[in-house]
Amino acid sequence: MSESLKTKAAMLFEKTVQCADNAQELNDLLQESEQVLTLEVGSCCVIVGDSGSGKTTLVNAFIKRFNAKPVDDTNDSLLAKACYIRSPSNMNPLDLFRSILSGMGEPGVILGSEVELRRRIVQQLKNKHYRVLVFDEFQQVVEKVGVKSARQIADYLKELVDESGLFLIFAGTSKVMNLLKVNEQFASRCSLIIRKKLLSVSTKSNHTLFVNYLLTLNKVLQFTQVDFTKPEINLPIFAVTNGDLRQLSILIRKAIYNAESENRGEVLKKDFVDVSSAVRVNQQRKSNPFSKKFMILKKELGVNYEI
Repeated sequence: MSESLKTKAAMLFEKTVQCADNAQELNDLLQESEQVLTLEVGSCCVIVGDSGSGKTTLVNAFIKRFNAKPVDDTNDSLLAKACYIRSPSNMNPLDLFRSILSGMGEPGVILGSEVELRRRIVQQLKNKHYRVLVFDEFQQVVEKVGVKSARQIADYLKELVDESGLFLIFAGTSKVMNLLKVNEQFASRCSLIIRKKLLSVSTKSNHTLFVNYLLTLNKVLQFTQVDFTKPEINLPIFAVTNGDLRQLSILIRKAIYNAESENRGEVLKKDFVDVSSAVRVNQQRKSNPFSKKFMILKKELGVNYEI
């Protein structure tokens, strides 16, 4: 693949934040973290939304921006670092502690008693100046334990927040909110809730947002001259991806590779048509939306307004 197209394909996921109009959410996270760490009063934030709504992209952008600030050994707040923690998919009493230590960079198989693992977490916080812990897919922790265990997890995290003055970020589906429901004291430490949504065409204004996303992404990457304002283009693309940002990036990546395979320097409509035939929608193979009659496609998507 040409270096130009290869670069554009690689940048798709990185550019999702600014093109999906998430700048305000990113600024809110950065501002909240700065205030919490400056005041040295621990707090937490919850980011909830369906899969593909951009939660992981947002937290990764936050960590990158937060950790990119200049280092000043004389200023504790400028030494502070953020740490990404992938929540465990299988929960037993020690899995969460192991995931935290793994995210903090502890190598190999992580062993030890609960007391020992807790001690090492505190030591890593001090040694590596971690003041922000970002838990991704945290619903995996909450939904696989009972109320009693969830309350114990919340108690432990509350201790971390209070004793170390941390800012904790929990990203996941709506079930993450159960963490706040089972422990009122922990819920009182939640200072910010961000609700993410999939892109939509259910209303004219939602359709405009979806089209603007496509236009902005193309303005940044300049991978095609396809006119995304045409409903005959944007509605089939929506039908393939269902407003899922991750699936949308995958579709565009496939279109870019398809263009390259035919020795072209830009993506054409035919590339979207070609790759849409092979994309799964809701885990089921359906007919290519580009091949459907436009009025039938509109009806299937519930588009009952003029566009």
